Amino acid sequence: MNEKINITWYGTASVRITAGSSQLLIDPFFPFPDSRIKVAANAYDDCSHILISHGHFDHISSISDIVKKDTVVYCTKAPYHTLCKKGVKKENLKLITAGSSFRVGDFHITAYKGKHIRLNAWDVLKAVCSSRVIRNLKGITGKLKKITSCLEKKETLCYVVEVYGKRILILGSLALADDIDYPKGVDLAFFPYQGAKNICELASDICGKLAPKAVLLTHFDDTFPPFSSEIDTSDFEEHMKKRAKVYKLPHGCSLEI
Repeated sequence: MNEKINITWYGTASVRITAGSSQLLIDPFFPFPDSRIKVAANAYDDCSHILISHGHFDHISSISDIVKKDTVVYCTKAPYHTLCKKGVKKENLKLITAGSSFRVGDFHITAYKGKHIRLNAWDVLKAVCSSRVIRNLKGITGKLKKITSCLEKKETLCYVVEVYGKRILILGSLALADDIDYPKGVDLAFFPYQGAKNICELASDICGKLAPKAVLLTHFDDTFPPFSSEIDTSDFEEHMKKRAKVYKLPHGCSLEI
């Protein structure tokens, strides 16, 4: 039996985990039409189990377009209510909380309390009023309405996915709650590398605390222009050279563990 785990990164925090016939999608999305990053319209058609890390726009905005009749979306209260407003049927939504533990095929999944990286109000204002935004005002009001309709409400989750004797840690944002004993030494940790000027320092600190064997960088890309941006990951990659393997995949590409 081939007990390899295949992991595909589509962009932002969107990842598919495949083990045999079992599949999970994490925060799947479709980018803005004017993004240079593209995701095929049928990219997620054959996966019916979705984990949501938190309720921000770039994590849940595409769910109503992805859900099929047999899809199950696991999420907390904030995204649950947002998705209901956006037309997702309640029978497709499974309400979970930190501490929830459940199985999806061969996967055993445990949800942990997470913490969203602190968004500085001044930095947010500068991003909204940046020269890039001013140069791309067409459709900007609609984009802003979509983004502000999706709230996190301090409900960010982390997940540990266990399969084939391996553990994968999925961070919902690059921060850890102070009072949680997170698993250490996991085989692979997903790091959403976005959200702060000192992102390398934050990522390095988390690596020091959790000592993952390998890291997959996500969320460093420019998928929701003009509000998003491409993040330089080279400092972190250099820092990690003698500590753990760092994977930075092209969009739509996979790794195997």
